[in-house]
Formats: sequence, C-alpha cells, structure tokens
Amino acid sequence: MRLVRGLAVFLGAFLLFQVQPILAKAILPWFGGAPAVWTTCIVFFQSLLVLGYAYGHLSIQRLSPRAQGATQLVFVVAALFTLPIAPDASAVSSASDSPVLGILSVLARCVALPYFVLAASTPLLQAWSSARSKNSSTYRLYALSNAGSMLGLVAYPFAIEPWLTTRMQEQVWSVSFAVFALTTAILVIELWRAAPLVLEATATSAGGASAVARSPAPLPRERLLWLALPACAAALLLAVTNQMCQEVAVVPLLWVLPLALYLLSFVLCFESDRWYSRSWCLPVLIVTLAVMSQAAAMGARVSIAFAVPVYSLGLFACCMFCHGELAARRPPTQHLTTFYLSIAVGGALGGAFVSLLAPVLFRGYDELYVGLFACGAFAIAFVWKRPTERKLGARMWHPALPALIAVVVLIGAVFVMRMLTRTQPASRELRNFYGILRVQDLPAPSGVGDVRYLTHGGTRHGQQFQDPARRALPTTYYGRASGVGILLDELATAAPLRIGIVGLGAGVLATYGRPGDVYRFYEINPLVIDIARREFTFLADSAATVEVVEGDARLALSREEDERFDVLVLDAFSSDAIPVHLLTAEAFELYERHLAPNGVIAFHVSTRYLDLGPVVAGLATRTVRRTWEIVSAPDEALGTLDARWILVDADASLFDRPRLRAAGHELDLGAKRSLLWTDDYSNLFQVLK
Repeated sequence: MRLVRGLAVFLGAFLLFQVQPILAKAILPWFGGAPAVWTTCIVFFQSLLVLGYAYGHLSIQRLSPRAQGATQLVFVVAALFTLPIAPDASAVSSASDSPVLGILSVLARCVALPYFVLAASTPLLQAWSSARSKNSSTYRLYALSNAGSMLGLVAYPFAIEPWLTTRMQEQVWSVSFAVFALTTAILVIELWRAAPLVLEATATSAGGASAVARSPAPLPRERLLWLALPACAAALLLAVTNQMCQEVAVVPLLWVLPLALYLLSFVLCFESDRWYSRSWCLPVLIVTLAVMSQAAAMGARVSIAFAVPVYSLGLFACCMFCHGELAARRPPTQHLTTFYLSIAVGGALGGAFVSLLAPVLFRGYDELYVGLFACGAFAIAFVWKRPTERKLGARMWHPALPALIAVVVLIGAVFVMRMLTRTQPASRELRNFYGILRVQDLPAPSGVGDVRYLTHGGTRHGQQFQDPARRALPTTYYGRASGVGILLDELATAAPLRIGIVGLGAGVLATYGRPGDVYRFYEINPLVIDIARREFTFLADSAATVEVVEGDARLALSREEDERFDVLVLDAFSSDAIPVHLLTAEAFELYERHLAPNGVIAFHVSTRYLDLGPVVAGLATRTVRRTWEIVSAPDEALGTLDARWILVDADASLFDRPRLRAAGHELDLGAKRSLLWTDDYSNLFQVLK
C-alpha cells in the first residue's frame, strides 16, 4: 500500500503538469502563438489547484475518513465521464473579446473536472498517509509530488511531443488518468477496510480536538508567510518567463526551463532540510538580485548567452530562498492541508498579479522588479527579526545584511525611476496580452532626419524614415532587393492586384500599392493596428486600397469567401513565436482556396533560431508547387535588414523571369528532409537551427 500511495501521488502530479503543455500547445494557435498564452494557462491551472486544495482541506476538516474516500471516488468517476480531454475551438471568443477570457473558457470546458480531481488528490492522499505513518516523512510525499510534476513537464518536449500527435497525447493522458483513478479506488477501499482505531487516528490528525491540544494552531504571522512566500516565488517565475521569452529570445519551449527550476526548488527544499541554509543562500541571493536587476534594466539589449543563464540561475536562487523558508515553517501534519492550501493560494495570487494585473499596471515587464524587491525584503525581515533560527543556518548578525539592504534599496529606486520615466509624454512603450511594443525615433544613418522604429522585444517589426523625401521607401525585410520586393515589382506590370498579407507590423508593404490594387492585412494584435495607423504613414500614404482585418488570420480566412489573392504574404514568423497553425497542411489548403489562378504564396522566414525551410518544402511538395528562395543582405542606408523569403507558385515560368532568377534559387534543404506538419502533429525541435 505504501507503493500504491507513492504511485498515486507521483502519477497525479505527473498528470497535473503533463496536461498543461498538452493543452497549451493545442490552443496556442487559436490565440496567435503569443507567449502570454502559456502564462495565462498557468494562472488557470494555479486557480484550479487552489480549488482542489480547498476541497481537500474542507474534506479532511469536515468529513469522516469514510466520507472523504466516498466523496473523492464520486469526483473521480465523474471526471472519467468527461474524458478524453479535447479542447473545442468553438469556445474561443471573438477577436473583440479578451484573449484571456477565451483561454480560460476553453480550458474550463476541456479539463476543469479532471484537473480538479488531480489537485485534490495531493492533500487528501498525503493526509491519509500522515494518519497512518504519524511522522514528518509525509512531507517527503510533497517532494515526490513535485518531482512528478517536474518530470511531467520536462518529459513533454523531449519524450511526448516528438513521438505523439496532439490527439494521441490527449488520449494517452486520458488513459493515464484512468490508471490514476484505479490507484485512487484501491486507496479508498483500503481506507474503508482499515481498523476503527486507524480511522479515528485519521480524524484526529485531520484536526480533531486531541490533535489541536497537542499542537497549537499556527500563528497568523506564520499563515501569512505561507501565502506570501509562494506568491513571491510564483510571481518571479512568471516575471522571469516573460522577460526571457519575450524580451530576450522568443525561443520555442524556453518557458520549460524556468518552470522546471521552480519545481526543482520545491523538490529539494521539501525532500530534506540539508539543501537549504541561510549561510549560503543569503550571499548568493545578494548577487542574484543585483545581477538580475541589471539584466532587466538592459531589456532586449542583453544577449541570450548572458540572459538565459542569469535569469535561470537567479530564479532558482530566489525560489530556493522562498521555498526553503517555507519548508522550514511547515507545521505538524495535522495542519498539513491548511499548509498546502495556503501554498496553492499564494501561488495563484502571484500568478494572477503577473498575468492579470501587471499588463494593466505596467507598460514594461516591471513586475520582475516587484518580485525581486519582495524577495529581498523578505530576506531582510527574516534576518532582522528572527536571527536565531539554527535550522536555517542563521547567525545573530549576518555580515551580508548591509549589502542586502543596499541592493534592495537600489532595486526599489530603479523601479520608481522606470515608472516615472514611462509617465512622460515622450515615452511610447505600450503593453497588452501579446507583449510590449516600443516606438522609438533615432537619428538616421545618413544624418538626414530620424528613423522611427517599431520593435517587439528584440525583433524589429518595421521602420520609417521621417524625412519626407524618403518616407515612402520600403524598409526592414521588405526592401526592393528582398524576395517579396522583387516579386511585387515583377507583378507591377500586370492588372490591378489583390494582395493578402498575414501580419501588419508598421504596414511597410503598403508602399508597393498602386492605384486599383487592394492590400488586405490580417493582424491579431489590436495594438499593432493602432500604432501602424497612428505612428506610421505607410497605410495612409499608399496608393492602393488598404483593408485591415483584426483577428487571427486563419480564422478570418476560414470565414471569408474566396478572396482570389494574386499574392498571399505570410509574415508572421520573424519573431520565433511561431504560430504553427499557419504552417500546417490544413492551413495551406485554406490558402490555396483564397488564391487566384497562378497566385503566389510568399513565406517570410527570417528567424533566428528556427529553419522553416523544410516545413515550407513539405507543404509545396504535397501540392506539387515550386519553391524559390531569395536571401537579401542588409543595407543600413536604405533601412533594410537581412531577409529570407521563400516563394511558392504552381506556375514555374514565374521564377524564370530575369530578376527573380538572378536573385534566388530553388529551395535547397541540404542534408535536411522536408517536413509536413498538420493540425494534429508538429514538432519545433525538428526545425531548430
């Protein structure tokens, strides 16, 4: 039975964190592939975790052991009837609604009850175990639970996603849940068959009168710390994830790293007291706070080789401090469910602060400063107020305390200065669900006037010369020498064109418009649309008729009649936050439906960490189309960047035109093979450079 209990705890935690990337990946395309989808998912799952822990706590406090088992069994059976998990696209809100509400709605319909059951099992199973073992080793089950969570998370990108389709992932998870249900049923039966004295011990350990007499209730101060410490750690987790995945590098699945380190700190701190001590943690924490705050101040200018190790190790040190102090304050096992519930509530509060409040309160990712300041303030308070806690390795006066105070004051001062700077009228930094957009005016390389830049993290999405004589020049990835520039110039001798463009940016491509042409842009981020119209003049100055459709391009195209585009430009991949649903066989069929006879599809694949050539080749091969790759060099004087375009056309004669032939060549994959992604299977590891 000890083995069954361990299996149930481990499997439950494994499934808790395995379902998160499964569903996040499934719904990611419906919300434009934004990294904020993942942080919103975390908030949803943290909130359900609170509900599950609250139910477990109330069950232990209010119900007899037999009733606890029976009630949990009813929930388990009810959850089985909701399987298999399968998100429903019809639950997605329209473009005018909040993406956050859309994500929460989809997840609630899909997995709410099974996840609730898994969350409730953690306190229930450990409470039942504590009543039988009567020792503090029950908290090792919490470490085992977090180990299962970490394995479930890390296994997904390396062992699950590469081998199973999305539908198979959902089915395998559902079967695994059925196995978990079986282990739970065995434990409930064992609980029912236990001797009356053991059942009485369970009730006593759950908070009966005799237990309370032996162990007084925790003080309000301790209960507050049970909330505040996990809230600080959770806020830092999501703040660091935002900073790494949006400001530094939009690398696929990079969010796995900070969450794995967060869970590892839980495992170590609750497995044994030997892993955490203030004697080593406080000096490390001082360095961590100073270096992380400096990296955050540099923002997108910091290199990935420096930022990822700094943020990752820094997050781990902060979480070791928060969770180490939390583990040192764990109560006797009769207060176990209260303790776990407090941890869950604290984690949900920290997550909600970053995902829901921070985008409203801050223009930049300033929640990281709040988390760092709170972590340092806790360290100062603990050393100042409780200097004699021997089990934490504390001394009467820690020599690092003055340095710690200085670093925390500095973080607070930097945070206040950043907030004051952003209140100035000249500040043009805006934030919403999809990230932070910056508009900057800098001197032109030619020395004539300024250049206005639009950037998202470290990715440039457009620029425009402010000199009236050069304002209409196509810049960034769309210059006259780029693949799309040459293509549009070659077609300019034809009748008026209909051009569809997925991804607006600053609207640079509108400069190619002629009288009679129609340029129809699809853009999921309303903030981008507002900036393109208000801060740049490409759309207003275009001679073509310009139309802008707000919302996900694939969903919009699926609702529209045949557009008969002469050229369909797919420009949604330059930031490495790849909307995979725009690169699947099903999406390509949709594009073909909207193309005019001999229409061309132009893929912009200037990504830093991915090579999407094999995917485009797979789509073209499937439809017997020819591919033509054009790579152009940057030209600072013209405001252009290096760009890689792949043109796909059924009419082979187009690529025989002199300019196109001179500028490009047939797509050559070298030693790589073509890939065909579908709505049911895709794997970003296949295309990492």
